Amino acid sequence: MIELIEGFVDGAGVRAWIAVGLLLVGSVLSLGAGVGIVRFPDPLVRLHAMAKPQVLGLAFALAAIVVAVWTWTALWLVLPIMVFQLFLVPVSTHMIARAGLRSGDYRHDALLHDDTE
Repeated sequence: MIELIEGFVDGAGVRAWIAVGLLLVGSVLSLGAGVGIVRFPDPLVRLHAMAKPQVLGLAFALAAIVVAVWTWTALWLVLPIMVFQLFLVPVSTHMIARAGLRSGDYRHDALLHDDTE
């Protein structure tokens, strides 16, 4: 019993549990994004499910990697991934919204105000 307590109290044991928690939260957020993409009816509604939880899920997963490895190298390898994700997700969601609007593949009744007409 003493070995179990000592193993949890040292830095590696606590970091491992924090990393597992971060990874679980990131997994749930990414799963929610995937379910939203499959379940929502049109591309304009899917944008929310595609962008926000997916980016936050990736951020939690990358934070779990940094906490688990706990080196500066891991931080500097993970940081560009997150920066690129933060720059590219708004661009991709914008392009999907434009394609959905141009093709007419959206529900007109769900829009409160359509500025494209």
